[in-house]
Amino acid sequence: MLTLVTYLPFYRLHEVAEYFSKNIEIIKPYEAIVFVDNVYHKKQEEVLKLLPTGIKYVFGNWGSRNDTWITMFKELPRSYGIKGNVLFVDSDNILVEDFIKYHFSLRHYNVYGVLDYECWVEGAKPFLERSVSESDKDSTFIYKVYEPRNYFRGGGPFFWGPKQAVYLASLPNEELVNKLGVTISHITPYLRNLVSDETLLGVMAWLLGINKVPWVVASHHFHHGSGRRADEFLVARAHTQFAQGLWRVFKKREFLAYCLKYKAILLRESIKSLIH
Repeated sequence: MLTLVTYLPFYRLHEVAEYFSKNIEIIKPYEAIVFVDNVYHKKQEEVLKLLPTGIKYVFGNWGSRNDTWITMFKELPRSYGIKGNVLFVDSDNILVEDFIKYHFSLRHYNVYGVLDYECWVEGAKPFLERSVSESDKDSTFIYKVYEPRNYFRGGGPFFWGPKQAVYLASLPNEELVNKLGVTISHITPYLRNLVSDETLLGVMAWLLGINKVPWVVASHHFHHGSGRRADEFLVARAHTQFAQGLWRVFKKREFLAYCLKYKAILLRESIKSLIH
């Protein structure tokens, strides 16, 4: 039975009623669970009375998207006995009405991602550049989660690909989740959201031996609009710290190369700031 999960910060809690409830109607999951970050006071939990019923809510103050993913990977098996067959959907997305059709056609891959129509209409260039079509007649694309050429050009070497929704037939094992949690802890807390969760998921997939992730266009994205463009120096600093953590924990040369890439960007940005 399919479990439907979303995650969001407290200030976007309205998206549960606005979007996630509609996804529940579309999927009709066995279980629907919402992880809410930035909850640090008991009074905040009183808002639960105003939220849609029939959904399980998990409140915490994890502090970043990646910390929330680590929590979800831990709590789903530990607190709910859920070890797989989970669809994680971004809280500001509504899946297409016939999404189950896509799910049944893709589930044999054991993992897949979903792109929104809005990105597709704009060209979806970053995703298509790193993807191949499964066949001339198929609407399924295959994304490379590890691209070594990105050590020498823009973009990170590790990336899940489209992530408006993420399906996992099996959740990562406890040992791997704990190790990934350690790597996230190497990032200064206020910088952690500068490493995308697509990056964390890409690293996780690669460590699990998943080199390619299929994806389809099957959601609509109602962007929350609360984000701001991040400073490139700070982004590079966050990636450098994450890569250092990965190297220390896993000792794989790919992570050392990842670290060197972003150290070079740090140096470049430092020189630019001195010039200007």
